[in-house]
Amino acid sequence: MLKQAIMRKVWTDNRNDDSPGPRYLAQSFTELVEGETELAEIRRSYASKSRKERAQAADWSYHAGMASSLFNRALARAGQEGIGSDDWPEGYVALATDPDYAPALLTVGSIEYQLERVAEAMKLFFRLLDLPKGTEDLTIIIDKAGDFLIDQKDLPNGRAFYAAACESFPRVPVFYCGLGYCCGKLGQLRESIAAHRRAVDLEPESHLWLNDLGFCLMEAKEYPEALAVLERAAALAPPDYELARNNLADLRKLLARQRRKQG
Repeated sequence: MLKQAIMRKVWTDNRNDDSPGPRYLAQSFTELVEGETELAEIRRSYASKSRKERAQAADWSYHAGMASSLFNRALARAGQEGIGSDDWPEGYVALATDPDYAPALLTVGSIEYQLERVAEAMKLFFRLLDLPKGTEDLTIIIDKAGDFLIDQKDLPNGRAFYAAACESFPRVPVFYCGLGYCCGKLGQLRESIAAHRRAVDLEPESHLWLNDLGFCLMEAKEYPEALAVLERAAALAPPDYELARNNLADLRKLLARQRRKQG
């Protein structure tokens, strides 16, 4: 299965040694937002505002911060001094403004993980699962969090996260796909097959889910069913999607070798 990880890199400070950035990164986001910092003041000032106001302010802060950071990095590559300063890692101000702002939960969680605060990161990721179901791009962001854990090769946490996502969103096939991937890599083939079957049940015409199920069945040496599933995946796949056809070709070669040995 192809999992495309979309993640932000950890914020790095390239300013003078006496600037505040490194000291702040020594504390978790939770410690910063509950302490006597600018982030704590932001959290307090927006606590009394409406959910809509918090969300709008967080969205503006998040995208403005990204634009400023990208612009300053471009200037730095050109040997020029940046404009202003990036006092906080990406997403910190947005999450202080609105603790339910999904993109910042993903970004700050990713930063905490890369700073080896895994438990703190997982708390932020799991908070995504409690957000209102109508939150914009929520399922995409949840899948990105799972992809991030897979990219870090943290399959136990990835499995736990995707399993919880399946419970919270039982009709989102990509979460079963992620769960099946983690289970398969952990050697839990029965669980992996069951998860991939659920994804196919939800979207029977998806060449992606059929390919994943077929590959998993092939790994479990369930060759007759794997052949039928991969043939269907290959038939449904668009011309530019070669994975299903490649997996089908590999399986047919394997079956041909078995027949030669038996004959």
